[in-house]
Amino acid sequence: MKNKYNIFIYLGILTILMTVGCKKIEVGYLSDNIRYGSNPIAVDQGTFYTAVGIIPDASTPPFTVTLLDVRNKATGKREESFFKEYNIMVWKSKYNPLTDTTLAIINGKRGMGMRLPLTVLEKSGQFMFTQATDSVPTGEYEVDIRVKNPKGTKDYKNITTIKLSHLNDYTYINTPYSIAAEANSETGIRFTYDDQWIDPNKGQSTSLTLKIKHVADEPNQIVLKVYDKNGALFPGKALDRRPSGNSFLKTLSTFAYKTTVTDTAVVYDYAQVRFPDVYWDTQSNGLNCYYRIQSKWIQSVDYADINNWNPPSDINYLTHNEPVKLNIRFNTTVNKPGKYIYELHLRATKNPNAK
Repeated sequence: MKNKYNIFIYLGILTILMTVGCKKIEVGYLSDNIRYGSNPIAVDQGTFYTAVGIIPDASTPPFTVTLLDVRNKATGKREESFFKEYNIMVWKSKYNPLTDTTLAIINGKRGMGMRLPLTVLEKSGQFMFTQATDSVPTGEYEVDIRVKNPKGTKDYKNITTIKLSHLNDYTYINTPYSIAAEANSETGIRFTYDDQWIDPNKGQSTSLTLKIKHVADEPNQIVLKVYDKNGALFPGKALDRRPSGNSFLKTLSTFAYKTTVTDTAVVYDYAQVRFPDVYWDTQSNGLNCYYRIQSKWIQSVDYADINNWNPPSDINYLTHNEPVKLNIRFNTTVNKPGKYIYELHLRATKNPNAK
């Protein structure tokens, strides 16, 4: 009887095992909650940018992610410009600002190529934007993607939003200013407010104004000109490097691959935007550029009349007539390719006899 009972148990277990063995085991998992960590994804028009990929919510890799649609959020219509290729400058190998110091080297690494404004990297779902977004209208766009993995395929409508913003041709990073120093020493003469903003949108501080103009789409150049308060132009050779111990502080020449001094300006040729290259962001003193105008070029300097000082509506100056040299600092970025004129307008009077 006992053996008969054991046989029934054995047959029961065998039946269960056979039933389980015949059932198809599902492979993988594909979540309904795949998403992007950034929403919206903020992008500046006309720049190269790679955003972070999808958050898979424990879904099983590998993934194949494809772009389905991009719609204007305001109209709900497909934005066709995202799906057209445009002819843009592309780098065939990585630009190195330390070693790519001639136009021949630079041109050997780059050329024109047809590119989409947006591609989605299929394994990670990362959005890669190119300079071709310059041909896409600014605004907010809703994005649909498709994700395929070992489990299957799902479409994700409105998974995130792209916020494409206008990018200014150039940016003032911090206050441009000049500080006087005694003619025959390094002792600074600190006048009140000499390094303070008056109007950051116009590059205007108490001691100088840096005016920037984008004058042509090519070549990639910055033409630096320096004027006194009356509009007298300093020659390019009047702009010296500022010493620091046994070396010198940075100028635009540090970042450019070519520097040319003329009778009216200093011309800097650069390889690409953003200029200066992002490499310099983490280096000593960042993007700050330092110059010196020796005392032989300066007849006098102006300084804020603190008893009658209420910028920007009421700006009054007094004049310091003792011999001084000027230490100049500015910090800018060029965000779009082309030729720019940088005009430094000093609160100083040029010595008319200097040569």
